[in-house]
Amino acid sequence: MDGACSRLIPIGTERMHARIWDAGGPTVMIAHGVTGTSADHTPLARSLHARGFRVVAPDAPGCGRSDPSPDPETGYGLGAMAVTVRGFLDAVAPDPVHWVGASKGGALGIRIAGETPERIASLVLYDVGTTLPDAVRSVLGERLGGPPRFANMGAFRDHVGRFFERAGASLAPDRLDEIAIGWSRRLDDGGVGYHYDPALSNQFRNNPEDFALWPWWDRVACPALIMRGERSNVLSEAELAEMAARNPRAAAHTVAGAVHVDMLDSAEMQATIMDFIAAHAGHGEGVSS
Repeated sequence: MDGACSRLIPIGTERMHARIWDAGGPTVMIAHGVTGTSADHTPLARSLHARGFRVVAPDAPGCGRSDPSPDPETGYGLGAMAVTVRGFLDAVAPDPVHWVGASKGGALGIRIAGETPERIASLVLYDVGTTLPDAVRSVLGERLGGPPRFANMGAFRDHVGRFFERAGASLAPDRLDEIAIGWSRRLDDGGVGYHYDPALSNQFRNNPEDFALWPWWDRVACPALIMRGERSNVLSEAELAEMAARNPRAAAHTVAGAVHVDMLDSAEMQATIMDFIAAHAGHGEGVSS
């Protein structure tokens, strides 16, 4: 057991599922990528918890065990999701949180920190900027809308493993199991499919403002760490430099050899994230130095 409990948090008429590692220290919110789940960054959550932080890792709306958005056309845009997630934070973490966001989870962090700075104490972004290349948007808008079906869990696990291999990432067998379980759902016909709402794809067609986040980034007032995978096809070196230049409280960090799809499992990446958060959280009760 890793000390986490699962909760279903009511947000209006919907509920968000979250895994929570309780502790006496400040709260860290871990926000996964566009089709991820709360299982994506479990090793990081455990490491943060071991340092005394309280960790909250939800399934985003439309992902995992959280309810889908009631508005499939625009409800997965960052503006609508920010409203939902602020309601979630009000329920589970009334004090400002230290936000760790990968890909879309990082973009959502930019939107929330820019819109309601009192909710975010510090911001860690992994491989996300203020824009998204048109080619990437086009591919995601097409592929996410028609997720494939698989005969059984073994076939789905193999498919997920190939996805990581094509992306240039690698997972240990136990982590591949954990990710495949988190990303899967049993279909009515007995097969296996992805857990997410295919309407997530609509963000890439219907919410162009989500890929022009400079106005929100310019309002971010908290300390920020922007981590870029050295082999990223999403966040360019030029954009990383501009983000750091436009925000005097932001630091840029390039992770050698890393790609966009990364579960933040390596000891080096976890140490970078934890040291940054600890530096801006102080050393209050339950947080070790």
